[in-house]
Amino acid sequence: MKAMMASDRSAELVDVVPALRRALGFLAPAVASMQLFDELVVCLVAVLTFGVILRTLLPALFFVVHLDLGLENRAKAVTSGTASRRPGYPMRAKAGPHFPATHRVISKSRIAVGLRVCVLALFLAPSLRAQHDMSQMPGMQASSSMAPLGIPFARFGSGTSWLPDSSPMRAIHGDVGAWTLMLHGAAFGQFDHQGTRRGDSQWGLTDWEMLTAARGVGGGLFRVNLMTSAEALILGKRGYPELLQTGGTYRGARLVDHQHPHDLVMEAAIAYDHSLTRQLASGLYVAAVGEPALGPVAYMHRPSAEADPFAPLGHHWQDAAHESYGVVTGALYTHAVKLEGSAFNGREPDEYRFNFDYQGAKLDSYSGRLTVLPDAHVSIAAWGGYLADHDPLEPGLGMQRYGASVLTTNRGVAGGTWSSAAVWGLNIHHHSDREHTHDPNASTKLYHMSSSALLESTLGLGTHTDLYARVEQVQKNGDDLGFIGGDLIQLFTIRSLSSGVTRDVRSVGDAQLSLGARASLDLVPSTLRLVYGTTTPAGLAVFVRVRPGR
Repeated sequence: MKAMMASDRSAELVDVVPALRRALGFLAPAVASMQLFDELVVCLVAVLTFGVILRTLLPALFFVVHLDLGLENRAKAVTSGTASRRPGYPMRAKAGPHFPATHRVISKSRIAVGLRVCVLALFLAPSLRAQHDMSQMPGMQASSSMAPLGIPFARFGSGTSWLPDSSPMRAIHGDVGAWTLMLHGAAFGQFDHQGTRRGDSQWGLTDWEMLTAARGVGGGLFRVNLMTSAEALILGKRGYPELLQTGGTYRGARLVDHQHPHDLVMEAAIAYDHSLTRQLASGLYVAAVGEPALGPVAYMHRPSAEADPFAPLGHHWQDAAHESYGVVTGALYTHAVKLEGSAFNGREPDEYRFNFDYQGAKLDSYSGRLTVLPDAHVSIAAWGGYLADHDPLEPGLGMQRYGASVLTTNRGVAGGTWSSAAVWGLNIHHHSDREHTHDPNASTKLYHMSSSALLESTLGLGTHTDLYARVEQVQKNGDDLGFIGGDLIQLFTIRSLSSGVTRDVRSVGDAQLSLGARASLDLVPSTLRLVYGTTTPAGLAVFVRVRPGR
C-alpha cells in the first residue's frame, strides 16, 4: 500500500512538472535580463527532487536501521539463551566455508521506489539535456575552455585519474550562473542468483550518482564533486551476492561471496587546476572522502565496465581505495603526461555506511601514479603506494599496492563505441600471527604477495545495444576466503569469465531505461571443491538499468 501511495505521489509530481515549466516560461522575459530564469528553474527542481528523495528514502532508512538493530538484539538474545525460536526467525549458523550466512531478500517495492527516484531525478531537469559525447556538450565546451592546456572535460575520470579523450560519458548538464553542472550515474534494479552451497539469491539495487560543478576561478578550473549511493539503504550491510568476491568485513569477520555496499557518500571533494606555462599545469585535489592516486579509473567510471552491474573480483587488488576518508593529491602535467602523488587515510570504511568514518584517521598512507595519453584513444597508467593500518581485523599493519592499466576507446559497430581495459594489480600483505600456520617447524613469513589481472570490454552494436565481457585471474588466500583454520596465507588461483548484454528500450525524459542479463562462470582449484561443492561455480543476473540518455 505504501509503495502504491509513493507511486501515486511520484506520478502526480511528474504531471505537475510540465505545468511548472509552462508557468515559469511566462516569467522568463521578466528575469532574462538578470540571468535568473535558469537559476530559478534549477533551484526549484532541486527542491522538488530533494523532497521526493526524502519522502521515499527516509522511511527505508529508518526501516533498515530498525531491522539491523532488531537482528543484532535478537542475535544477542539467542547467544545468551534468553530467546526462543519463533516462526519467521530462523536460527543462524555461523558463516564459514561450509555454512553460508542466510540472506535477506530485498522487498521488490523498495527496489521499485529506488528506481522511481532515479528516473524522477533525471526527468525533473527541465533545462538539462543528455548527450552522447561530453566533448560536444555546450556546457562541457565551456569547461574545456577553462581547463588548463585545453584538456577536454571528457578526460576526467574518477578522483584525479585520466580517461582517453574519446571516452563516451552520458550526463545531464546545464549552466547555473557561472557554474557548469553535470549529473551522471547509473542504477541497476536486479535479480541476482549465485549458485553452489555458498551462493545466494537476492532482489536488489546497485547505484551511484555523481554531481560535478565547475567554474573558472583565477584563470584556472575549480571543481566540486559529490557522489552518493543508496546501496547501503537498499541492500543492507552485506551488499549483493557475488561468488568468490572478497573485501570488507561483516560482524567482525571477513565478508566473502558478497560485494559490500558502497557508502552513502562515496566522494565529497574539491579540485583546482591551473596552468603554470603554455605546456605545464598543476592540480590540487582535496577530499573529505575520495580517491587517491592509487589504481586505475574506478570500475563504475570505466566505459569498458559501464554496462556491467557487478564489481570485478580483483577490486581490492586494483581500485578499492576509491572510498578513502581523507585524501590530498598534488599533480604536475602536460597535455599528454601526468605525474601525481597522494597522502591519504588508507583505513577501510567499517560496515556502517552512513557516516564519515574518521575514527583513527590519519594521512599516513601515500601513493604515486604516472599517466600517459599517447593519443585521444588510449590512456596508460602505472601506480604504487603504501596503505597504513588498512585492515580493521589486523590493526597496525600495512600493505603495499602496485599496478598498471591500459584503457582504450574506439568506434564500435554501426555508430556504437568499443571500450576496453587491461588492469594488473599486486598486493604485498604484511600480516600478523593470526594468519600463520602455528607450526613450530614452519618458517615464519611476515608478508605474502598476491596478484590480479583483468581484461574487460564493452562493444556497442549501434547506439542502443551493448555486449560486454570480463576475464579475470586473482590470487586469494584462505584468510580472504573466510577460512578460520589451517594455513591462512595459502594462495588459491581463481579464474572468472563473465559476459552479458544490455538493450536500451525506452527514454523517459532525460533518463534511458535498459534491460540486461549477465552470466558468470568461475574456475577454482580442486582444493576448493569441498568448500563450493564444485570447481566451476556459476551465477546469473537479470536487471533493469536507469541512466542518463545518450
